[in-house]
Amino acid sequence: MIAKITKGRRADRALRYDFGPGRDEEHVNPRLITGNVPGTVDQLAHLIDAHTARRADVARPIWRCALRTAPDDPILPDASWARIAERYVTRMGYGNCPWVAVRHGEDHIHLTISRLDWTGWLVRDAFDYHRSWPVVRDIERIWKLVNAEERSNRIAPQVTRPERAASENRGAPRPEREELRARIRAARDATRGQGQNAFERALTEAGVDWRAHSSPSTGQVRGYSFSIPSWRDQEGTQIWVTASKVAKDLSWPQLHAALTPTPDQPPGLQN
Repeated sequence: MIAKITKGRRADRALRYDFGPGRDEEHVNPRLITGNVPGTVDQLAHLIDAHTARRADVARPIWRCALRTAPDDPILPDASWARIAERYVTRMGYGNCPWVAVRHGEDHIHLTISRLDWTGWLVRDAFDYHRSWPVVRDIERIWKLVNAEERSNRIAPQVTRPERAASENRGAPRPEREELRARIRAARDATRGQGQNAFERALTEAGVDWRAHSSPSTGQVRGYSFSIPSWRDQEGTQIWVTASKVAKDLSWPQLHAALTPTPDQPPGLQN
């Protein structure tokens, strides 16, 4: 499970996003699953914001956290998510603060919390990122979820559950992002020190579509986008991703370093 913590000034905008359609119409059945503030969306937002307004000296009184399960985890029912939210909020020290948990997707919930508790006391948020780590590990242990710290890949961005499901619907043997990583890395490793032209030829031979992005001022390549011909959305439009979104070790600075011929490179291997 991943906990993404942010801070803000007001609850109304955050809650309207949670209960809205999402940026790409991705929110499904937005609903309140637990919390200690009753009412409609407008009432929730008004109560929390009115409460935090008591301390005008606090710049960011709204504490937000998205709790997200791993792609390999099962889809949890609302009741389990509610218990997870209550445990997390209490362990983080916000149990006596106005807060709500909203769910609008299969794999995550959003917490909106006032840092002012019901008595008006400001709950400190120092080191909250570090304090969150053991709480999340404890939740994973209790609910038998994947240990995200062990499974996380800081070099290769994680494939989300919707992306994995979409690739399965297309009949792909594995998610296209994972397939791209394997093909691009193989092309890079096969053409180390041989320059961009050799790398691009290897990409084409491996069935990878590529676009080189050049600087308008210098005309020099500053990065790549990649795709696979069969990787298309529901409208049939081909999906492209930048190199760093495929894997960080495929970003242009690292690719450039791997492909640049060394001074003692045999002339026949250079472009």
